Amino acid sequence: MSTVKGSFYVLFQSYKKHNIIFWSILFSIILLSFFLDAFFGQYVSFAMTISIPVYIFYSSMAAKFLTKTLPYFLKLGLSRQQYMLNIGLFFISWSLMGAFVIACVHQIVVYVSSLYSIKDIIIIHPTLFFDVSPSFLQMMALDTVLLLFCLSSGLLLNVVFYRLGIVGGYSFLGLLALIPIVMIIFDWYSPLFNFLSKSSAAVLIGGLLIWSIILYLTITASMRKVSVNPA
Repeated sequence: MSTVKGSFYVLFQSYKKHNIIFWSILFSIILLSFFLDAFFGQYVSFAMTISIPVYIFYSSMAAKFLTKTLPYFLKLGLSRQQYMLNIGLFFISWSLMGAFVIACVHQIVVYVSSLYSIKDIIIIHPTLFFDVSPSFLQMMALDTVLLLFCLSSGLLLNVVFYRLGIVGGYSFLGLLALIPIVMIIFDWYSPLFNFLSKSSAAVLIGGLLIWSIILYLTITASMRKVSVNPA
């Protein structure tokens, strides 16, 4: 338990500055949006999203997580399996915190918009795909698994670059870029879209959670003999 607490403290301090800068910019953009609506709302209408920038931020942080933290923790005496366990617990906590902040900010924006009858700002959130009036818990549940999936996906990309080097990493990205092209060529996106449109939020949350677990277990298995120094 002391190892987990120590790891959490180090990771929190390591990414404290990044989080403060990101959330400060995001909150500033939200305030700027209300300012623009107050003065120019009669001329323009615009959409606002709180969750999508957070997904991108979490993915970008996880995409260099291994390179920044693995050598340090191994030097402290942690095994690779201990490292992955602590990182997994940290990812879960980080996802819960991010989802909580997103849900709180979303509710505040909705409340302020309703209080001052602001109709020129459209707030976008993934739960609106399933429910026009999502609850706080619905938003938090979906955002938690989405953020966890983003962290796992970003870490997987980091592992590929870490183990296979620049050539292997960019080759992997090239293969990923082929997926949407192949889906368009063989018209696979239509069944996928129909499946998602008919699915409930609970099904999507469960599916993303399973994929996140599979991704993280795959990463953990690939870390057993990974070198301290990247390829």
